[in-house]
Amino acid sequence: MIMRLGFHVSIAGGIPQVLARAVRRRCTTLQLFTSSPVQWARCPLDPDECRHFAQDLAACDIRPHFVHASYLLNIASPNQRLWRRSVAHLSTELRRAEMLCAAGVVLHLGSAQEAGSVNAGIKRVAAGLDAAREQANNYLPLILENSAGAGNTVGSGIPEIAEIIAQSRYADHLQICLDTAHAFAAGWPLHTAEGLDKVLGELDSTCSPQRLVLIHANDSRSEFASRVDRHWHIGKGKIGREAFRTIVNHPRLHELPFIMETPGTERDDLRNMRVIRRLISKAIRPPLPPVAR
Repeated sequence: MIMRLGFHVSIAGGIPQVLARAVRRRCTTLQLFTSSPVQWARCPLDPDECRHFAQDLAACDIRPHFVHASYLLNIASPNQRLWRRSVAHLSTELRRAEMLCAAGVVLHLGSAQEAGSVNAGIKRVAAGLDAAREQANNYLPLILENSAGAGNTVGSGIPEIAEIIAQSRYADHLQICLDTAHAFAAGWPLHTAEGLDKVLGELDSTCSPQRLVLIHANDSRSEFASRVDRHWHIGKGKIGREAFRTIVNHPRLHELPFIMETPGTERDDLRNMRVIRRLISKAIRPPLPPVAR
C-alpha cells in the first residue's frame, strides 16, 4: 500500500473546484469542508454534483477523501442549546459526507467551557456522537481529532479519547485522527523517536491499532506543551524537519494518509508537499501523480 499525501482543500466557488486545486497540489488524498466552517447556514448539496465529484476523485486516484466538520460544533458544551445545534449539524454533515462518498467525518471534540469539567465534557461528547449517528441514520465513521488543550477542550489526552470511545454505543464506527501540531502543543512527545513510539503505543493499547486512520501533518508555531493551537509549515515550526522525518518514516504510520492543514497559498502548499516528500525514505516514497494540465 503506497503512502498518500494531500491537503485540506478549499471549496471556495463550490465542490467542483476542489478537484482542480487538489490535482495542482499533487494530492493523492484530501480533506474538505462541505460549507463554510464558520457559519451555521449551509446550502444543500447537489446529488449529481456529489456523485461526479466522487467519480472524478476515483479516476484521478485521489483516495481516501475526508470531510471535516464545522469549527462551530461543540458537542462537549454544557449549553444545551449549543449542544443540540451541534448534534443536528453533525448529523447533517454525516449525510453530506455520505453523498460525497467520503471515508468519514473528522471533528474537533469541543470545549467543556470555563465552568465545566473535562470529565463532564467527555460524557456529553459520547452522547452527542451517538445522537448525531442516530439522527443521520448512517454508519459512516466519525473520526475523533485530538486537541491542543486550550480552553478546557476535550481530547488533549489519549485517555480522554479512549473514554469517549468506551462510553459510545457505536464505538465500532469511531476512528481517530492524530494532528501533530495539536499533539505537540498538548505535550505529546512525538518530536523524538522515543516519544513517538510512546504516543503510538499508548494509542494502540488504549484505543486499538485499527482506530488510527488519518494523520494531520502540521508543524507548530507554538512551543511544546503550550496548549496553543498554531499550525505552521512543515519543518519551519517547533516540531521541526528531523522530527517530521521520523514521523513520516515510522513503520506504524507510513501506510496512513497524511493530510496537511498548513496556512498560506497554493505556492506554500506546493513547498510543503516538496518538503514532506523529501523527508520520506526513497524506499517508501510514493510516486508523484501526473502534473495538472
